Amino acid sequence: MPLKSILRWILLKLLWAPICRLGRLRRPDPRLVLFASELDTDISDNLRPLMERLTKEGYDCRFFSVTAVLPRRERHRRSLQFIWAFSRARATFLVDSFSPLGACKPRPGAAVVQLWHGCGAFKKFGYSTQSRSFGPGGRLLRLLPMHRGYTHVCASAPGIVPPLAEAFACDPAIIVPWGVPRTDFYFDAENIQASREKVIEAFPAIENRRIILYAPTFRGDSLAAARHDAVLDYALLSGELSADCALLLKPHPRAVTPIPQPSPAQSPFVFDAAHLPIETLLCAADLLISDYSSLIFEYSLLGRPMLFYPYDLESYDAERSFYHPYLRFVPGDLAWSAEDVAAAVRRSLFDGQFDPARVRAFRDTYMSACDGRSTERILHNIFGI
Repeated sequence: MPLKSILRWILLKLLWAPICRLGRLRRPDPRLVLFASELDTDISDNLRPLMERLTKEGYDCRFFSVTAVLPRRERHRRSLQFIWAFSRARATFLVDSFSPLGACKPRPGAAVVQLWHGCGAFKKFGYSTQSRSFGPGGRLLRLLPMHRGYTHVCASAPGIVPPLAEAFACDPAIIVPWGVPRTDFYFDAENIQASREKVIEAFPAIENRRIILYAPTFRGDSLAAARHDAVLDYALLSGELSADCALLLKPHPRAVTPIPQPSPAQSPFVFDAAHLPIETLLCAADLLISDYSSLIFEYSLLGRPMLFYPYDLESYDAERSFYHPYLRFVPGDLAWSAEDVAAAVRRSLFDGQFDPARVRAFRDTYMSACDGRSTERILHNIFGI
């Protein structure tokens, strides 16, 4: 067992846990609501709608970030601040695993709500990856359990309850199909229209061409090693599609390397869209090219074509694996080469071969709880407002 893990166990059990127990001797604060992340330095798009609404309602909302980019002493200081506040809080909202929570038991009547940062259930995570190179080992999980203390886990549909119960090692009864707050954005027609305008403003050279968004997930067996591979043949795609389409590149937010960029010769066709919000890009895109990213669940809400480019399917399956057989699961054409990508784009956008019923069936199975009222539903069930 790594010394670092043993020291973390000592920190949890001998320092953080007693502080939480001491804090629970105080009177609870019915207006205190916490938002926390171990990955994000700022409030995420899935927490923000809840925090904004609760702040307007007069709640004392506090965000805690303990990301690895902070100095160790600062992480410990913020963790202690979180634990001290948690011992009195009415509710806590999370979008990822949060280590300080492992030292705490929620006060009776308090809510600890896991929203998670991805919709649906696609590639495996959490306890589902114990036997994979991406996941934690069983010995480590026995020493430092993840995903403990939740009172509610929000799901995008009833159909994904079994995978979530496995990933969080929790009772399926606490998994509730209340939806995903950030998906409310996709049910506002003004948001969709404004998104296209924002992309054209950022890249005027697109003009009236169709927009293709390439948004792959990262590669690597840990977040510290997250990367993007150079797999798109920009010259070939430009020659086949540039007259009618523009290609936007959006890297995964956890990747430490960007998507490899094309030569200047492909610049009228390929655009680096890393700085634009993903919801803006999804709403502006006429077609999404991805691989194993959970963005496909959100994009299905728009009812538009998707194309899947799983160039490393065998190795990725061995490293991470999936909750469903990949080739039967994805709601769109498969491409195995740049030539396949160009041909599939042509079929979907220009030859009338896109099947919207396939995307609708996928959406109804995995996103049925996302209807534009997820934020409202969560707040009603947790706070009665």
